[in-house]
Amino acid sequence: MTSFKDFFKILMGQKFRQVNFVLLINVIAIAVSVLWTLINGNFTNNTFFQVTVSWSFIIMLWAFVRITVTHERIYARDSYRLIPIGDTKFYCTNLLTSFLAWAYVAVVELIICAATATINWQEYVDSFNMMRMMYGTRVPDMNMLVSAFISMAIVMIVVTILAWTTISLIHLLTRAGSNFMPYRRSRIVNFLLYVVVIYIVLRVVGFMMNLVMNSTDMFANSNDVWQFVLYILGFLVVSAIEAALSVYLMSRWVETVSES
Repeated sequence: MTSFKDFFKILMGQKFRQVNFVLLINVIAIAVSVLWTLINGNFTNNTFFQVTVSWSFIIMLWAFVRITVTHERIYARDSYRLIPIGDTKFYCTNLLTSFLAWAYVAVVELIICAATATINWQEYVDSFNMMRMMYGTRVPDMNMLVSAFISMAIVMIVVTILAWTTISLIHLLTRAGSNFMPYRRSRIVNFLLYVVVIYIVLRVVGFMMNLVMNSTDMFANSNDVWQFVLYILGFLVVSAIEAALSVYLMSRWVETVSES
């Protein structure tokens, strides 16, 4: 049997190369955007930070999509599924490496944004202090901002894990269903399944975004903090159930596809 360490290196190496390519494009995009702003005569001390933040959202989304495509291909390819390793270990390793690759991109983006913010840091601090003087308690203090950042990071982690477990479950369900139904009927069933799941995902995302918006107030009240924790645990339980169903489908119903 292949060890977890060896299988982890195989998957992590592939995903690490992919996200490094995304980050390289990110650096090129920032450089070109700043240069274009300079040529147009609109360059200011805020340009680097504004351009970096603008590109970071696009890069994070692109990285997520790129990792997700690779994540799902791994489940149905002979070159991976024929590796002698248990299905549970296979699934968990694929999920872990995908998350670490995405977290790596997030950390790099955060570092780049922080580095560009230091160029004009004092102006941002002065603006924040001025807002505090003008609006008082209506402007959150530093502790509240840190709490909001932590809660947003937690929510992003949970949403990412839930997204991958849900996508994987849909993918494996559709592949399993196509093995037992005629092609036309399987397409209808898959379409209905996608509609239902998209609706559920949109409701969940809306709920999670509302959770993020209220997170600052939650951390100011101990009862709300426990409610936040219960919500997070609930979504993790859902992710665990989806993962268990996916592992069952992998071991019983899903056929692999040759890459040749």
